[in-house]
Amino acid sequence: RVQNRSCSSWLLCSACRCLAGSVSRLSPGGCGVQMMPSRVSVLDLAFIASCSSGFSGFSIQTRMAVARRGSAVDRERGRHRSPLLRAAATTTRMGYSSVPSTADSNLEFTPVEAIGTIHREARSFFWTHATVSREFRMTQLEGISRLVEENRDALVETIRQDLGQNSMYSEAFELSHIQPRAMHARENLSEWMETQRKPTPWPVNVNVPVRSELTPQPRGVCLIITPFNLPVQLSLNPMIDAIAAGNVVVLKMSEKCAHTTRLMTDLLTSGEYVDPRAVRVVNGAADEVTELLRHRFDCISYTGSSKVGKIVAAAAAKHLTPVLLELGGKNPAFVTSRCHIPSAARRIAWGKVSGNAGQMCICPDYVLVDESIKDEFVAELASSLDEMYPVSSYADGNHGGDGCDVGKMISVEHARRVVDMVDSTSRVVYGGEHHDVEGRFVAPTVVEVDADAEDATVMREEIFGPILAVVPVRGVDRMIEYVQRNFSSRAEHPLVIYIFSRDKSEQRRIMRCVPSGSCGINDTMKQSANYNLPFGGVGYSGYGQYYGRYGFDFFSHYRGTLVSDNYSTSRLDPSNWITYPPYDGVKVRCFRLLGRLPSVAGRARGAARIVLPLAFCAACAARPSIVDALLELNAKTVLGWILGVFR
Repeated sequence: RVQNRSCSSWLLCSACRCLAGSVSRLSPGGCGVQMMPSRVSVLDLAFIASCSSGFSGFSIQTRMAVARRGSAVDRERGRHRSPLLRAAATTTRMGYSSVPSTADSNLEFTPVEAIGTIHREARSFFWTHATVSREFRMTQLEGISRLVEENRDALVETIRQDLGQNSMYSEAFELSHIQPRAMHARENLSEWMETQRKPTPWPVNVNVPVRSELTPQPRGVCLIITPFNLPVQLSLNPMIDAIAAGNVVVLKMSEKCAHTTRLMTDLLTSGEYVDPRAVRVVNGAADEVTELLRHRFDCISYTGSSKVGKIVAAAAAKHLTPVLLELGGKNPAFVTSRCHIPSAARRIAWGKVSGNAGQMCICPDYVLVDESIKDEFVAELASSLDEMYPVSSYADGNHGGDGCDVGKMISVEHARRVVDMVDSTSRVVYGGEHHDVEGRFVAPTVVEVDADAEDATVMREEIFGPILAVVPVRGVDRMIEYVQRNFSSRAEHPLVIYIFSRDKSEQRRIMRCVPSGSCGINDTMKQSANYNLPFGGVGYSGYGQYYGRYGFDFFSHYRGTLVSDNYSTSRLDPSNWITYPPYDGVKVRCFRLLGRLPSVAGRARGAARIVLPLAFCAACAARPSIVDALLELNAKTVLGWILGVFR
């Protein structure tokens, strides 16, 4: 079944592709039409999951080998399957499937042939300069707020269908963040757009009067690629920053959360909330993303895995395009002997399970706990899990709704991968039962891992599920050494670290020794909700930052300008005499002297900070009447002096 608002255009594109020797297919489950090329590029292999979600445990070489093995003709359902499709069907990690994970979604893919036209139209609209005005930006930001407010119930329902999450999750982690961020951008937009005056040092300012300015300019057409785990927030948040900066946005959402993607596509392209010329939406999988990256964008924002992030950066480098990479990593939680154990256990449990069943890049991935409190901490952790996520709420298969606070995995393959991570290399200390792989449900589980075990499955890659690894370690120094030895030494810095300690010296030591994109102390997850703080990674967890003013700065180019209001051409003007030829030794010595003025002035200011207060104290000691005069200095005496002058 084909659902397409422009069937005639699709038929024409399909005919052209067939004449060109390509193979077309209908996506399984009635998910729309997708055109598959007869040959597979490296980018095809890298973007098997549309680059919209990732954290894959398979290397590029493995996926290429799978693709080669799948090059034979697949006679199932009587149609040919390309190597790309065979690789997508074989790969079992989330983020590497070319079809949506939710059935009956009917997600309409954008024809590959239409992407070039979309890109050209987006760039043409940007060059009309309509997006530059403050009024246009304010209107779009207000429309994004209305989009969430007027469609809240529909968005909650699609999130439930895709992620199996209840309404509280949708409000707390998705929808409640959008409107405050849009309002924050609107309230501060005038200040952000202002031209800033900057000082002009010697000898640059010899041609007085002269001034220096810094003006933010829109970058142009921005590509935003978002994952499945936060389909609304991670689509609209960078869009708010990009629109506030005056850009045109091309948005590629994940095909894996098909219901939410379809609804968001309809809302963003309806013209009721944002100008459809300023926000273009492309839906699809590997073919569509590969085609998108073939075109030149002025900046790219990508959220997903480190492996795919490298491919995005490589594709962008061909066009010298700046990239914002918000990637994942194994986020440690440091639980020291000086922490408050009950609150630490409760907050870590909440961050791990309520954070989309562990499918969030900021969830705590493993816990480094001091050996002296390990047993007490694990007991408190189990108690907190029992209290917040009782087994009775999901043991009978009642998961995926308001009766259960544990969400589902995005796909059956991902659920199976997470369950298979619990093997003989770790010991289950809580849970480990009531999994429903076919129902995409993994029950909360806690496993203990030996700090010296180098082959523990749960420590090889990001878990991205409701399984928490607990690693007993002796002392803070050993905790830091563990992270440095296993991750930091390879630049695999976490996106966020969590520190649970009441000792400020321990907090500072861990923050100083363990690099990370951000940090939470004595709490989890909440640092990413503050739009006054930048959000981004370091090393393998990404680069670039956004949120609020930091997002506006990334999506803007700051152009420096020097303005000279001196139009003199007289040789008697010192600036003309020293600037223009002919040059001689006298001019060289003068220019050298001018270059030393900043350092001389700096030393003079430093000396003045010391000498002037001392001189004032000496004067007060020599003439006590100065102190009396200062004490009498008030509004009445000042007014009397002023009136005396006019008399």
